[in-house]
Amino acid sequence: MEVPKEVRLIRLECGKANAIDLRLLKTLKDGLEAARADGVRAVVLTGYDQFFSAGLNLKSLPDSREGMTDFVQKFEGGLRHLLTFPLPVVAAINGHAIAGGCVFASACDVRLAAEGSYKIGLSEVDVGLPFPGLALAVMKSAISNRWLTDLVLGARLVSPSEATEVGIVHAVVPPEGLLDEAIARALRLGAKPQPAFRLTKEAMHRDSLDRVEAVAFETRKHFLDCWFSEAVRKRRAALLKR
Repeated sequence: MEVPKEVRLIRLECGKANAIDLRLLKTLKDGLEAARADGVRAVVLTGYDQFFSAGLNLKSLPDSREGMTDFVQKFEGGLRHLLTFPLPVVAAINGHAIAGGCVFASACDVRLAAEGSYKIGLSEVDVGLPFPGLALAVMKSAISNRWLTDLVLGARLVSPSEATEVGIVHAVVPPEGLLDEAIARALRLGAKPQPAFRLTKEAMHRDSLDRVEAVAFETRKHFLDCWFSEAVRKRRAALLKR
């Protein structure tokens, strides 16, 4: 498959299950910044093997509160970068997109998923974690209201076809055609007049970003309090043993 010069393909390949850690966040940031500097018209974001991303990398995250505070800020920075990126971003969901992986996919302008038996969804509450403010804002803009309780509070994981009904995914395509379709969608959006696209995208997200920023310190504190609680420590330890 040849990627046209107008499109930048960012493939996240950052270890087992493509779990989110500082390396993955840097890969995303560097890819987006390079795409903008190189003057492409659109971006396609995908994962590798069976994973778009399975969520946070529990093995490699910082042990200290200070370190986790820095990580959470960088995680939110990655989401904000996607939401405010001036060019179209199409997510090509090639496999499992769980928790933070689902949130990152949902922050893209268009979400396509390959047919398959993998899962998409939000497991934070099952782990004992509240949603960080920006992550919740992303999901509230992606999921129809009638599904919010089931997926966010109920931590339900869905199939790719169910994800279209929920709103996380715009279309499901055969896996062999996923990147071709994602590139085609990226080219169509990238052909739009750039100032109009950029300003309209900014306007779509401005209110939610402003609301999140107003309570960012408080919601980040709640997340970290839960992360370092004894109950969540035990849950994380149990997950690592699986």
